[in-house]
Parts: sequence; C-alpha cells; structure tokens
Amino acid sequence: MKNLDSLTLKFFFEENENFFNFGVIQKIQMPTRYEIIFYIRNNGENRKFYININPKYPHISFMNDKSDYSVTIPKTPPMFCMQLRKYLEGAKIRHANLVPYDRILEFYFSVSDEFGIENALILSIEIMGKYSNVILYDKKTGIILGSCHNVSEDKSSFREVFGGAKYIYPKAQEKSDILKVSYSTFLEKSNDVPNNFFYFSKPFYEFLSKKANSKEELFKILQNAVFEKDLLKEFWGLEGDFSDILLKYYSNIVNSELIQAKKRNLEKNIKSKLKGINLILNTKVDEEKFEKYKKSGDLILSYIYLIEKGAKFLEIDGFKVELNPDLPPALCAQKYYKLYSKLKSAKAVQEQRAKNALYKKEYLEGVLFSIQNADNLKDLIEIEEEILEKKDKKIEKPIMKPILYGGFEIYLGKNNKQNDFLIKKISTPEDIWLHAQNSPSSHLIIKTQNGKLKVPNDVLLFCAKLVKENSPYKNSSKGIIIYTKRKYIKRPPDTPLGYVTYREEKEIIV
Repeated sequence: MKNLDSLTLKFFFEENENFFNFGVIQKIQMPTRYEIIFYIRNNGENRKFYININPKYPHISFMNDKSDYSVTIPKTPPMFCMQLRKYLEGAKIRHANLVPYDRILEFYFSVSDEFGIENALILSIEIMGKYSNVILYDKKTGIILGSCHNVSEDKSSFREVFGGAKYIYPKAQEKSDILKVSYSTFLEKSNDVPNNFFYFSKPFYEFLSKKANSKEELFKILQNAVFEKDLLKEFWGLEGDFSDILLKYYSNIVNSELIQAKKRNLEKNIKSKLKGINLILNTKVDEEKFEKYKKSGDLILSYIYLIEKGAKFLEIDGFKVELNPDLPPALCAQKYYKLYSKLKSAKAVQEQRAKNALYKKEYLEGVLFSIQNADNLKDLIEIEEEILEKKDKKIEKPIMKPILYGGFEIYLGKNNKQNDFLIKKISTPEDIWLHAQNSPSSHLIIKTQNGKLKVPNDVLLFCAKLVKENSPYKNSSKGIIIYTKRKYIKRPPDTPLGYVTYREEKEIIV
C-alpha cells in the first residue's frame, strides 16, 4: 500500500489552495473516531473535504458522488465533532497553509465567541502515519481546545496532545532539500535518499531510481520530481488531479476494509447461531434406555405372579428389572411406563426441534454463503438487517439493476432480501428462475415478458454460469443448476426470506 507522502500532499494543496482560502465550513460530521468530513462552500461550489487519520492509511481527499467512501453517520456525534461544530460551523477559512516539507495542513479561522470577541483559531491536520491527528487550538495562546486523539505523557514524553495542553509542532526532520544542495552533497547522502532528503518516500524513491542510469541522472530526476506532477501520478498509477487520485486509491482501500470488517462481524453472528443449532442436532434421546423402560414395565405385568412380596428385582431370560420392595409390582410397572412415556414425549419434542434446527441450519448456511459472496457494503447491510431482524426499522426496498444479455433482462439476487424481492415483485409467472441444486446460491430471474419471449439455450447457459459463479460451485469444475418457471416457485408460510420450494425443474450441468 502507498502512503500519502509530503510531495503528494504538496501537489494536492497547490491544486486546492484557492478553494480552501475563504471557504465557509457549512457542516461537520464524524462517521468514526478516525474520520472527519467538512462541507465547504466557496465560489459557488460545494465540496466535501474528507480526513482519515486511521494509522493504517492516513490521508485526505475530496469526496464525490461517483467514487465515494461508504460512511454511516452516527446518531450521537463524538465529543470532538461537537467541539468542531461549536467553533467552526459557519466559520470562514481565512487562510490555508501547508507546513513546508511536512505533512501538516493548517486552516486559520477568525471566530467570535459568545461575548462577540474575535479569536484566531487554527485547525491542524497532521497526516503522519500512526501519529496522525486533527487538533484545534488557539493561535494566540497556543492552548489546545480539542483533538481527535488525546496523547498523554504516558504515550509520548515529547509531545502531549489534549485539551488545555500547549500545542507544539512535531519534531522537525533532519533532512535536506534536494533543490538546495549541490551534486557533490547529494553524492555524500545518496546512500539513503528517503532519510536524508525531503519529499521522497522509500517506495517513490525506488520507483524513480529505476528510471536513472547514473547517479547524476538520478539527481536530475529527483529534482524534477519536485515539480513534475506526471512522475508522481505515474507512481500512483492513476489519472486525474491529486484529489481524484487520492480518492480513487484510498476509497477502495477504506471500503474494502469496511467490507471485510462487516463480513467478519456477520460471519461471527451466523457461526454462533450455527453452533447452537449443531448442539440441538447432536442432542439425542437415549434409545436404549427408552426401550428398556417399556420392556421393564411389560415384563413386570407379564410375570407379576412370579414376583414375591419385598422382591428387589425380576430376572427373565437374562434381562434384570429392578423393583422397589416397598411398592406393589403393578405400581413398579406404572413407574416404568411413566418414565417410558416421559422419554417418548422428550423424543418427539427433540425430533421436532431437530427438524426445525435442520431447517434453520439450511437457512443460515445460505445466509453465510451470501455474506462470503458479497462484494459491496450495501448488500452486507441488507443481510445485517435480515439476520438482526430489525423489524422496527423501515427497510428500503433493494435497488436491483438488470443484466442485459441476448436481448433479455436478467436479475441476480445477492442475498435473501434481494432473492425474496425477485420472487415477489420483479418476476412474473412465465419468467425463468434458476438456482444451484441442493446448495445455497443466488436466485436468478430471466424476464420473458410473461412468456412472450422464448429463452434460447445460449442465454440459459449464460445464466447458469452466472448462478454457478455465485454459488459454492464457483471453484468446482462442474455444478448442477436447476431452472423452472416462476409459477412453479412457492414460498411456504412462516419461512425465512429467500426460502422457496419448486417443482417441474430441469437441470443444466455447467
């Protein structure tokens, strides 16, 4: 993964300095303790400035509607968000500044307090790896008003960060400016360019060094890189301005991590439920003991005439029946029949529980597959709403776009909510339904204009392959896909989303 270096930040700032200067902060949000979004308006344009100080991938960029971060705004904002809103909402950025050679972006504000007194405040955005932070402090006194992360004396003996502490800049790096040294000085320090010169991260230096055939050529390339944006864009491997590059690169990483984290949480939930179900399925009534009670009662009644008063047991053909010497034999038999009846009832209850558990297990295994097969956060949120049974929450209908192939509209469900929506709302009786045989998979519907269009074999095969790719058969050499008309599909009452029965099915081996 590439890190946001000082040179990339320098080019980003140069491209957006005019927008930052005199921009008005209209709204502030904090999706998580690592993320802050500033809604800024300037020159008739509204933009969302995104800050992420997660130690894994600290960065900044502007958000847009085409390629965006998946963020969820909490109902209760963090304390620092409330502080930022108190001081900065409606405030104008008087001046934006990038600390030379460093990854610190500063916004200077002039705001009025509750007494109408003007105060100069500075918001310091420090993109510095695991030490990244966002700090608001008073310019005149240098006192910190609040920070995204508090740093106590226990965590840092050099630089404490918390409300009431004095703001000090991070320790300056002992490096040289490649533009202000001679070639001979460069040669002396060329053994470790990233640690001896500003602007160059280790990956970017390694990228540039491959373009040089000599030390002298390398020196010129490094100097040019400070001005030539194309070299850095080539390093990032993306096109557009640096805001677009940072957005494209990091939004994919952030969203990917969100997806994986959501998957882990949902999988944990499902596996926990499956563990309880397997416990039910593995619980068995002792059949031997069950039959022994009945046989004991039968033998007592059959041979009651042989039982002497006060006898402790009855033995017939090697089968020994224990008796209570204080009770008449008939009552002993009755006790055994009661035990038999109790176990018989327990067996019936257990069999019904096992039947329901097996049914539930099949459903949960399908949900687990949907989780593992999901590739976007929206689908995972739909699954979460389903398994957590958020009935009190108004759940939006899934937005499903058709796949166009061979003149047909094809709909593929990625989870039970979408599968159910396909069956209930999108399909008509003569449409074609496909599913993996005896296995969890996506449901697929081929629209036939209610039977007016006949589905050719090539379209059917294309759809069967699509279902196979969205089933556990994905990595198998072959899979069996079934298909039938939608009118032969039924969802029994009191069954989970996505569960259906079918008939008149045919098979396709893919």
